[in-house]
Amino acid sequence: MYRIHKHATHLLVEFLENFDCNAVREIIRHETMLREYADTNDIWLIGKHRADINLNDLEIMVQAFRCRCPEDAKRKKSALVVDEGLTEAILQLWVKEAGTRVSFDIRIFHTLEEAEAWLGVGSKAA
Repeated sequence: MYRIHKHATHLLVEFLENFDCNAVREIIRHETMLREYADTNDIWLIGKHRADINLNDLEIMVQAFRCRCPEDAKRKKSALVVDEGLTEAILQLWVKEAGTRVSFDIRIFHTLEEAEAWLGVGSKAA
């Protein structure tokens, strides 16, 4: 389903297959329970995997994210890397609403390199 990689500078959530609302809720629960989460920016590497998410699921995902994100977190950014298409459009709706309810910036990118540069990590960030 997914893997979470801990790097010195960020967390990387790597999606391994298509996903639905319950998978996103599980990822949110797992990642936010990590000791590093409150102080560490992250990247969700979704890529070509498709979202099986309907409009009703979006509010569930927003609530799950808002409730699990610590308000006093020192983290500043979350990046989602996704191919262009319907999944990107669905995630744009989620990011737009979730971004108003958490204390850090969330953006969508099409390449890992763009996301890493925005976070200030990776080989091109140096």
